[in-house]
Amino acid sequence: MLRLYWPKEQPPSNLDSEELILAQPKAMSDPHPRYVPAEQRRPIHTVIYYWGVGILLVGLVSAALIYVFAADDGDTDLAGEIASGRMYEHNLELMGGKFAVYADQFNQWLAGLWHGRPLAYTVAVLAVAIALVCFWVARLMSVSLPSEPDQESES
Repeated sequence: MLRLYWPKEQPPSNLDSEELILAQPKAMSDPHPRYVPAEQRRPIHTVIYYWGVGILLVGLVSAALIYVFAADDGDTDLAGEIASGRMYEHNLELMGGKFAVYADQFNQWLAGLWHGRPLAYTVAVLAVAIALVCFWVARLMSVSLPSEPDQESES
């Protein structure tokens, strides 16, 4: 068990007085010396870049595994045949107009992205898009802003 403070207990006997003073923080708000100082940590843009690399690798490997193990959706089920029929679309248009037909087609397309091999393509595209956003944010954070000229030198 890791203890940061020794309240009302004797500290370990193997520490001499200087080590004991260095080992215990002065106040509750002081950082513990065992923690890495902020100057030695990786910059945040590097961490975000590594997150982007990880997301890209995991996403592409997952997409490849989904593609390999996904079953072909060659057989259309009965509900799919009914929903794509002309009579169904005609009845849908009578009840809801052209917008209902377009909304139903969009819904069928969107539902198709989450089954079989199209799911692999969806995962790959999402992984690439999220990784690109991470790379872009890391790039924005790594570039230092140009310093503004002094107001006094312009006048």
